[in-house]
Amino acid sequence: MHFFVFAFAVILTANLSHGRSLASVRKDAFTVGVNKGDSATEYNFISEMTKKMKFPRFRLVTFENANAGQKLLLDGKIDAIISRVNYSKHLESKFLLSAPYAKADIAVATLAKNKVWTLADINGKSLAFIPRDISNEQVLGIWRNSKLNANQSLDDAFNSLRNGEVVAIVASRQSLEAQKDSLLQIFPNKLLENNIVALFAPGSNALQEEFNKNIIETNVPLKPKGDKSKENLIQDKERLAKIMVLLNELKKEIEILQEGLK
Repeated sequence: MHFFVFAFAVILTANLSHGRSLASVRKDAFTVGVNKGDSATEYNFISEMTKKMKFPRFRLVTFENANAGQKLLLDGKIDAIISRVNYSKHLESKFLLSAPYAKADIAVATLAKNKVWTLADINGKSLAFIPRDISNEQVLGIWRNSKLNANQSLDDAFNSLRNGEVVAIVASRQSLEAQKDSLLQIFPNKLLENNIVALFAPGSNALQEEFNKNIIETNVPLKPKGDKSKENLIQDKERLAKIMVLLNELKKEIEILQEGLK
């Protein structure tokens, strides 16, 4: 009896960590995890993608930080995370990642009264940064002598800035501009640009492929009216969709081969 209970628990855990089937999502709702600070920004995009993938409806589940969101995904409580997630190899080793659907422009903001006029003036100073926008390694790659203060939210970073604990904030330009604070100055310089991806649980290949197929169709640039290359454009979209499927199949084969070598 104990063995049966243990086996059932293992099977249940495996099913949860590998996500729901595409058919299950179609019957119920596309359940998406969103960081609380991104829920309003991402709502329209999630709504549009839900329609494109022909799901009946969607549900939003908010989380406080990246770790909490990833746990919800691995526990099978949500189908995907769509919350301005920056691509990284670390995430690729734990989850299925979508094709990039946007880019994040990383910028610097400081108080106008600080009289910091160039990015070079920041080197050696204390900086606040948002880890989900930019890693500490990336910040130190730009200002190697700076002292870093990681903040989970922009509100905390702004408090550190106003209290004089740091001289500048490094975060996504979109987030900085959304603050609309007249006391801030945002440098026009683009430090770097990150690819934004969606996360899916391991094993949710069908859902990932469906999302990618519609992302590709959404992001292919439109040709001017009367352009004779319209047929070529359609063929290109079909080729891209097929390539994504082939890449996922190849990944499965590699995983099977790796298991056999253990």
